[in-house]
Amino acid sequence: MKSKSLLAFIVLTLLVVFSNGAFALNEDLSVVLTTQNPYPVEPGQVVSIEVSLQNNGYGEAQNIILEIMPKSPFTLLPGEEKTKTFSRVPARDHVTASYKLYADKNAISNNYEVEFKSYQIGSDVQKTDKVAVQVQGKPKLVLEKIETSPQDIEPGETITLVATISNVGTGSASLIEAGLVPNTSYIIPVFSGGLYYVGEIKAGESGEATFQMSIDNTAEYKTYSNTLVLSYNDESGASQATSFSVGLPVRGKPVIEILSAKVENSDFKVDIENIGTANAKALKIAFIQDNEIKDSSIVSELRPTKYKTMRFKNFHPGNALINISYLDESNKFFSEEYPVSVTASSSDEKANGGLSPLVPVLIVVVVLESYYVWRLRKKSKK
Repeated sequence: MKSKSLLAFIVLTLLVVFSNGAFALNEDLSVVLTTQNPYPVEPGQVVSIEVSLQNNGYGEAQNIILEIMPKSPFTLLPGEEKTKTFSRVPARDHVTASYKLYADKNAISNNYEVEFKSYQIGSDVQKTDKVAVQVQGKPKLVLEKIETSPQDIEPGETITLVATISNVGTGSASLIEAGLVPNTSYIIPVFSGGLYYVGEIKAGESGEATFQMSIDNTAEYKTYSNTLVLSYNDESGASQATSFSVGLPVRGKPVIEILSAKVENSDFKVDIENIGTANAKALKIAFIQDNEIKDSSIVSELRPTKYKTMRFKNFHPGNALINISYLDESNKFFSEEYPVSVTASSSDEKANGGLSPLVPVLIVVVVLESYYVWRLRKKSKK
């Protein structure tokens, strides 16, 4: 009989409680992350999160305070409320709260826990929950500089090209492979010299890729376009690729050489040739004797493998200098002097009608022999 009375009292008490509005205990409340934007967040960026304060009990929760407790690498943005108050959280229901956090720029990629506390106003009993916010850096590879050896690229050379690659992003790039693809037949990789394995470049660091390239002998004075392709994995393991345009200036170098220098008729004849790999412009060839310019000649341009003949007047036998000055395609100035010897042999031949000095002697010998033969024949007739 007593047990029946006790059961009836409990049931009656519960009915009174539910009729007047039941209450939820702290352990009935829980905090769950519902959205993160962006996901993942990069170091140095702002992330918006929304959490759900859920009432898992069968009674209503009243006057509940939700407090966020951010710690490194997160800080609450200025103007954001650290605590939020909810007058009621219905049974088996939820309310939401949003926050904006700044992720430290030096944060390492990871899942970081953000702590929340929930409690009822006037109560010392608190419930702690944690949600995970993902931080993940993104690599960004840029071409910092290009260096070649030799620095001045000429046709017919094999060059070493070093590309410095910097990671200015917020995450590491791994398994980096670099390929240099020429966009012309005048530049070709030497064996596997167009491919290079770089490996890993962490955020804020740099790496190098080295290539061996051959420049064709017939390459012209111009900048040839090439494409540097970088393939790599980001921190999530996803494959990424980026490319850069690389211009290689083939400059070449003009080299003027004297083929021959001699007296011909009344002129001093000089033959020059461009044995270099680039055009020579604005050539000035001066004939210098007795420390003064006796004569000069101008040539507007001389291409590689081409030659030119100049003739000078006003000279005399002896030593002389030929000064040759010119510009290359970038207007760099060159000047060289070559010693030459002026001989009078050709002039002597001209003074003798172009005949050798031995010719008069031979004529005398022929005349004497003819006279001797004539005397012998005359005696035999007698």
